[in-house]
Amino acid sequence: MRKFAARTDPGRKRNHNEDSHLALPDAGVYVVADGVGGRACGEVASAICVESFREGSNTLSERLQAFTAGKTLESRNAVLAAVDEILQTASRRIYETAESEGRSGMTTTVVSVVIGGDTAFLAHVGDSRAYLVRDGELRQLTEDHSMVNELVRTGKMSYEEARASRHRHVITRAVGLYPTVQPSLAAVDLLPDDRILLCSDGLSDVVAPELMLQEGSSDDIEGAVDALIQAALDRGGPDNVTVVLLDPDQSEGGEEIAARAGLLESLFLFENLPYAARLQVGRIVEEHYFAPGEALVEQGSPGHSMFVILEGEVAVVVNGVEVARFGAGEHFGELSLADSQPRSASVVGVSFGSAISISAEALREFCRSEPELGNELLWKMLGVLGGRLRRTNARVVDPTTL
Repeated sequence: MRKFAARTDPGRKRNHNEDSHLALPDAGVYVVADGVGGRACGEVASAICVESFREGSNTLSERLQAFTAGKTLESRNAVLAAVDEILQTASRRIYETAESEGRSGMTTTVVSVVIGGDTAFLAHVGDSRAYLVRDGELRQLTEDHSMVNELVRTGKMSYEEARASRHRHVITRAVGLYPTVQPSLAAVDLLPDDRILLCSDGLSDVVAPELMLQEGSSDDIEGAVDALIQAALDRGGPDNVTVVLLDPDQSEGGEEIAARAGLLESLFLFENLPYAARLQVGRIVEEHYFAPGEALVEQGSPGHSMFVILEGEVAVVVNGVEVARFGAGEHFGELSLADSQPRSASVVGVSFGSAISISAEALREFCRSEPELGNELLWKMLGVLGGRLRRTNARVVDPTTL
């Protein structure tokens, strides 16, 4: 049985509470929504959003069962698609309610987590946040959809300047602003003793991460939520504050999951990316396992994916002759993301191992939904291809060059 605790407080400066939250432990669904609108009734928007998750929980449960029965890219993305469908429904309902009742500006931010086995599926819009408490560290799982965060990400504003900026509450995405909404979606593998924190900006705006970690790590989960709320109130409580803390069920194979997470984080694709951005990229990654003699790709077959070796070793074979070997962290097939020309070689397992792949179709879709992050990925891949081209040119000029 999952342990969780949830609480909301209007704070010390607001007359009413526009936050809403939801905890459905049997379905594995947890939500925090922070209504925007003041007199335009932000509490109505947040309530509609939360109710949309409640109504969609049966579909989510079905998708989660399919995922835990067979973890594939398709079953994983089916869960995220179900969350997206709920948010589209919520955005349409809020928009239509605002239009029909003359409440222009009635919107909400939202952050949600859906737990399926040892995986947490995340979705957020706006500046409500999700954090992960792991191994004595607090990791932010979401990136704010806000004006100041965009400036910080592009190096035009420091983190300290952002916290003090009078524009820090200007969000760039909200549920109900339009009939459709663009959420950020991600999935994270869970380890034993992980704890997840969901909160509105009434907590994250005024309580430093160090204190959030300290108060949120208590074995007494109810007491931890109370302490976090009190920490916000002690700092003036300028906004409504809502906190949900969750201890997922203990996962099996923790060492294997931890090793896989470490390998993924070391890949060039994730270099210099915030943790939250790595999780978003992870949703387009498909995992493969191979045995000695088993082909990952066949010479002459259409190429549509790049591969990165996570564990084990593979041989590159051209016309039956081995020409190279790749080990953990090495990659091949980047050109397949630009065209679907036939593979120039087979890649065959030398040992038991695993690899991940990213298909051209998945990358194109990701770039459409998250253009800025997609651009970063494309530049990283262009850098890799540029390096290979330089090495090839060097060999042409001087065949003794390695």
